[in-house]
Amino acid sequence: MAFLEGLKFTGKLGELSAYRMRGCSKIVVRRKGGPSAEQIKKSPNFANTRYTMSEFGGCSRMGKHVRYALHPLKALADNNFGSDINSVMRKVQLQDKTSLWGRRDIILSDYARILEGFPLNTENPTFDSVVRNPVYYTIDRERRAATVDIPHLLRSINYFPQNNHAMFRVIVTLGVVPDMTFDTVSREFQPPKWFDAGYFPTETSTTWYPSLEGMPATTLALEVNETPPDNGWSLMLSIGIQYGALHEGGEIKEVKRFGAAKIVALRGRDNGSSDASSIGEEKLTSGLVETPADVESEAAPHDNTPTASIAVSTQTFSYHYVSTSAPTTEPEAATYTYSYTIVDTTTATSRPVKRKVEKSPASFVEAKKPKVIQDNKRGVEQWCMTGGPLYGNEIPTVVASPRYIMLGQWRL
Repeated sequence: MAFLEGLKFTGKLGELSAYRMRGCSKIVVRRKGGPSAEQIKKSPNFANTRYTMSEFGGCSRMGKHVRYALHPLKALADNNFGSDINSVMRKVQLQDKTSLWGRRDIILSDYARILEGFPLNTENPTFDSVVRNPVYYTIDRERRAATVDIPHLLRSINYFPQNNHAMFRVIVTLGVVPDMTFDTVSREFQPPKWFDAGYFPTETSTTWYPSLEGMPATTLALEVNETPPDNGWSLMLSIGIQYGALHEGGEIKEVKRFGAAKIVALRGRDNGSSDASSIGEEKLTSGLVETPADVESEAAPHDNTPTASIAVSTQTFSYHYVSTSAPTTEPEAATYTYSYTIVDTTTATSRPVKRKVEKSPASFVEAKKPKVIQDNKRGVEQWCMTGGPLYGNEIPTVVASPRYIMLGQWRL
């Protein structure tokens, strides 16, 4: 990706196109090129490309409906999170093992919890870093309702807001996200026919509170009025912190592109029991705790069939340990004799020296004798070994001569 540094412009310039992208402070530049649109649409060489483009378009449309359910909180995002949601939808699409390539459906209701904990902020502090206490919630897919219990927020204890603005409030949204399937008639991905603008997400919020003081404990409840006719949808609950600025007359206006928000929970047709890790993605945690309530999204049917008790035999294992002492005999010491001769190259005189040592034998040993020069006199040492190698270091006594001193030493 190329950026403009010196020259500042947006639009087309010859084969170059410069534009601004949300979440990037620089101007992005790209060059027009590649195959023509006619080649991509009709050439047999681009058949696989058309399949991939079709599925990518389905992921984009599915991401659009997820963002539609987040519409009241989009002003709190500080980046273009649409591409991140599209990539998650692509993982869900790859789970369709029956449809043909280019027509694989996106059934989010089977993997609803994969989006739990999705943050809308990357540059500003996230919701979990602003509100440090857990926020408890309940969500009922059958009644399309949810409640959120916000704890008592105390500044610098469990509430750490931004210092730029004086007021804040908490917003909660609840919306319906439909599944996306391929329509063979229109040859594109479409949501169910019953889904329309009437399924706009429901939102509720607290009153404005001073950021320096916090807010008391509050419970927010909301529900979706429309009832989907089938099970191809998911119920999504989201929460956010919105900041406000004081204006003349005490009016409080919302601050755009500044705040913190996240997706709290989703419930699909299987009550979200599918493990998101089975899609190859690590399951995201929402940071909010679901309250164990009597209301369940889908109650499991009771089985009244009489059961019979069956006696099952068990086995008991026992282990017996027997320990023996290790042999403590030491190897016998071996006696070796070695001799070496120090030759004075100046006088050509030598004296044999013999040493007798007792050492334990080793499997192999390499003896190295460094050259030693003192008083600018070169000495020559000749080593002889009889009986085998030695184990360990043997330092003989100092051998003196009228003209120089030389030390002999085993080096292993």
